[in-house]
Amino acid sequence: MSSSFFLDDTAGRCFIIEAEVNVMKLKFRTKLFYGIGGTADNALFTLIETFLLFFLTTVVGIKPGIAGTILAIGCVWEAFCGPVSGYLSDHIETRYGKRKPFLLIAAVPAAVVTALLFTAIDMPYGLKVVYYGLMTVLFWWCFAIFFVPYMTWGSELTEDYHERTVLRSYAYVFNQVGKGLGMVMPTFLVALLMNWGASTEQSWSAVGIVVGAASGASLLVCALTIKETDDPDFVKDPNREKLLDMRKIREMFTGYFQILKLRPIRYLIGASLIYLIANTIFMSDMIYYFTYNIHISSMRVSLITLLMTAAGIALSPLITVCAGKTDKKMTCTGGMLISGVILISARLIGVDSFADACMMCGLFAIGNTCYWQLMPSMIYDVCEAEELYSGEKHSGQVISLQALSESLSTAVGVQLLGLILEQAGFSDAAAAQSESALFWVSNSFSFLPGLGMILVALVISRYPITKKTFPRILAGVEKRRRGEAVDLNEYRDIF
Repeated sequence: MSSSFFLDDTAGRCFIIEAEVNVMKLKFRTKLFYGIGGTADNALFTLIETFLLFFLTTVVGIKPGIAGTILAIGCVWEAFCGPVSGYLSDHIETRYGKRKPFLLIAAVPAAVVTALLFTAIDMPYGLKVVYYGLMTVLFWWCFAIFFVPYMTWGSELTEDYHERTVLRSYAYVFNQVGKGLGMVMPTFLVALLMNWGASTEQSWSAVGIVVGAASGASLLVCALTIKETDDPDFVKDPNREKLLDMRKIREMFTGYFQILKLRPIRYLIGASLIYLIANTIFMSDMIYYFTYNIHISSMRVSLITLLMTAAGIALSPLITVCAGKTDKKMTCTGGMLISGVILISARLIGVDSFADACMMCGLFAIGNTCYWQLMPSMIYDVCEAEELYSGEKHSGQVISLQALSESLSTAVGVQLLGLILEQAGFSDAAAAQSESALFWVSNSFSFLPGLGMILVALVISRYPITKKTFPRILAGVEKRRRGEAVDLNEYRDIF
């Protein structure tokens, strides 16, 4: 951004004028192709979150507790790899910018590993555990390579407070396309292929191939079409230091601890941890509830998940408008409260039919849409707050902390659900489950996620960056970029 707009003491006002110019420069095609990259993000994430535990327990035959541990180990590995990807993407220099190379590197391996992960292998039990453990770790490694750089790329395409929400609305719509691939399509495709004579194992293998290929293709489309951050005149510096040696690894983790001192990031990380534990339990338990508690067919399960996807797409523009007229924080808090109350009420009233399930899942989409659309936009705003606080920009590291919370909470969520099912007496060999198993499957589908969403609303309500405080942050950032002194005491209400 040119600094010629900041020649007087009205930095805040002038920066807003410049930001509005950037809104005009962010082309529709850039928003569209950036959004397409979000297909991979959600297709892969929801496939694992919704079906991997079910696949490992009911198709492969691994015990729920061990299957939950496999998923948890993979998520913990991704929790380590995500921050490394964020650090590397902050410091790498290429003719294709900082973020695009990671999408290009991850696209094909992510497709291959997803296919292998959902391939049922006939081998001794111990080797099954090892194979699926390894494939799960490789899956999350591939995911970590592209996810943080992709998310961070959005913060660099625009610095405007509201335009970031608009950009994320494009990404969210394609996130829902990804959700269709990762959550709606699998049950439909499995039922269709089995009706055509394929085995259960062959049908799930086809799911892995289709989702993997579509995800890899969306990453390539996104990376190859966006040119704004390319540097055609780039020349590699032969004297450039190695990106990762022991000293820099220490610096990397020290930097993360410094970032965590910021009050805004602590609130967002805390909210993410709580929400994603609740969301993981809900999504992973949903198939068990539909199958064993209310005995819904695979085709009807597909219809319900399709409804959730359609509801998310329909709600996206409404949430964008609400966030623009009020604030991201207020919109997110309200959406979480609504969905949390609905889920807890559903447990008390009972969800006993296909119609009840459709209504509940459709209303769950309110909070779900608020999280996936607004949380990334809010974390983008923290990037400028961190730059103001530290004097340097570490967008990849800031955003990787939010990704870290997603990994850890997914690990906790699947491990908790696996333990709940095992302790409740769930048996993959039983056509009808015990009363204890059904009781806890029901709680995991409604009460526990609802309680989590209400807690998220309470945390987000204390988040200090709003559309009133953000222009002050930008004004301070511009002063720092021009080498002027900034008194951080003026920002005590934010930090």
